[in-house]
Amino acid sequence: MTRPQKLSEVSSMANDFGGVVFKGYKSGLALIIPEDEPFESCLYELKVHLEQSQDFFKGAKIYLKTGKRVLQEEEYASLSKIIRDFGLVLQRFEETTYHPNSVIEDNDCFVSTITVKKTVRSGQRLTFDGNLVIMGDVNPGAEVIASGDIIVLGKLRGTAHAGAVGDQQAQIISFQLKPVQIRIAEVITRAPEQESGLQGPEVAKIKDGIIVVEKFNC
Repeated sequence: MTRPQKLSEVSSMANDFGGVVFKGYKSGLALIIPEDEPFESCLYELKVHLEQSQDFFKGAKIYLKTGKRVLQEEEYASLSKIIRDFGLVLQRFEETTYHPNSVIEDNDCFVSTITVKKTVRSGQRLTFDGNLVIMGDVNPGAEVIASGDIIVLGKLRGTAHAGAVGDQQAQIISFQLKPVQIRIAEVITRAPEQESGLQGPEVAKIKDGIIVVEKFNC
């Protein structure tokens, strides 16, 4: 069973381990290895980071970002072994994309994202500082909390709290929204007594100070 992480715990973990962090981009979840730290220090930071996460990243598909650092064959092998040992899946390796004449802004649209490949069962509680994607159901009695969006690729029948640190733009998306309770930022609502009648994925978001549920359109 995955030990739930408090939002403050996940945030402090990222800060404590220098530049070795997981970060969500439009292209997926990246493991960023700083280019100016000794490689052995990076390996140690990564190992401690994953040990403290208590399998929270297990099953996540990631790719590497190393900036201008060029990994030697033995360095890449050591890094890959740690990733495999902790149950992560290395999708691809991103080569250096450094362009001295270009400016790449790291703005607020890039949010850390974690994928959980299982149903969250009654009595379980998952929290994450970023977007939380669940490939399964959220059963009654289960609770999921994220500082960003919550996306459930199944039925949401438990309790969900998106935008947990006050983000009113956060959304809750599910193939079927029948929650005990949903909350976005400080706004709370319970499931309606009648079915919504919507076909396909649904999204809950704040409009005019209240939470509304609509058909999800990309």
